Amino acid sequence: MSSSSRRHRRAAWTAAAAGAAAAALATAAGAADVYYQPIVTLSSAYNTNIDLDPVTRTRAVGYFADAATNIGIATPQSETNLQPRLLYNYYPSLANRNRLEEFLNMNTRYSWQRDRFTLVGFFDHRDDVNAEQPGAVVNPVNPDLGNTSPTTGTVLVGTTRNYLILDPTFTHLLTPLSSIGVAAEYQRMDWSPANTTGHLDFNYYQGKVYYAKTIDLRTDFSIGAYGSRYQAKAIDSHSTSGGLQLNGGYNWTEVLRSTLSVQWQRTKFVQNQGHIFDVTTNPWAANFTTVYKEQISSYTFSIGRTIYPSSAGGLYTTDQVRGQYDRDLTQRLHFTGAVRYFRDRTTTGVVGDNTRDYATGIVSLRYMMTPTFFVAGNFSSNYQKYRVEVNSAEANIVSVSFGYRGLERQR
Repeated sequence: MSSSSRRHRRAAWTAAAAGAAAAALATAAGAADVYYQPIVTLSSAYNTNIDLDPVTRTRAVGYFADAATNIGIATPQSETNLQPRLLYNYYPSLANRNRLEEFLNMNTRYSWQRDRFTLVGFFDHRDDVNAEQPGAVVNPVNPDLGNTSPTTGTVLVGTTRNYLILDPTFTHLLTPLSSIGVAAEYQRMDWSPANTTGHLDFNYYQGKVYYAKTIDLRTDFSIGAYGSRYQAKAIDSHSTSGGLQLNGGYNWTEVLRSTLSVQWQRTKFVQNQGHIFDVTTNPWAANFTTVYKEQISSYTFSIGRTIYPSSAGGLYTTDQVRGQYDRDLTQRLHFTGAVRYFRDRTTTGVVGDNTRDYATGIVSLRYMMTPTFFVAGNFSSNYQKYRVEVNSAEANIVSVSFGYRGLERQR
């Protein structure tokens, strides 16, 4: 692919992300309360196996410049949150890893008397090596996004990834305690360059209708039916699915909530080139999550199975355990600890047995030298093992950061 084509495609991605942001801003029209929180970080890290390779372990020191802004826009009927972010990676000994990465998180809601519209979105442009090694920390802007990995873990140095997720939902109140709704999801992943050994571009569409009811102050549930379509781009490979999903939530206290989601679907997968497939499967998924949040500490824990599109040319089944704990040890010192383990395997797809076990964890301390300037230290570790490979891969990363974090919004 020519550099001109890559620039045009990247421009299209940027336009799509900007369009989502513009849609979010449009919902906040009128008299609005706007706030900005800039966050700038300079850091250095030592990595014992930067490519997470089971054989060739490349050690490297990297330097990073990270700039983000939390933007909030609130009106009596709407609230919008945006977080554009730029991250520059610089490795003195690995020039082919020097890259500018781009991110955009956004969520918006607009309420009428009996109706509500929400839109959640995420976009990133990342180096392949970084994209294939997802972190343990939960997305702070959209905690429900990025909880699965659509990648195969197969690394190609010099490759970049563009990933877009858009989740719109419309809800109508039937009574003060019950509602009906429609929801959709669109995912798109592009690789530059793409290939058929783990870096397949794809489009994914899902639509859902549901009924939700609040039983009492503690308990609520919803039940819905959905259909989805997965389409690989470089090859004639696609799947069509339909299924049912049941969600339940329980508030143990005002700061402690648990949710359970169970789904079953029927998937027909068809590939009309190379190895010819025409198979039907009946995968299932279930997830249990508990979230606790108070003023000085919070934690989240989740365990379960998800069905998700992947760059392997079909759908992944992912079994995962994930947890994160945050606490203000003092007025200035903050601790974060997070762990994540998952096993990916192809439910339907063109790649063979690419079952992957992946684990990552991080501990971090951040000290506020002033109300806005901080210093932080992190230690993280990654592990990866493919069923078809003899050796596993491990990497340890130590980093030090200095930065500026603007004051949070005063509500």
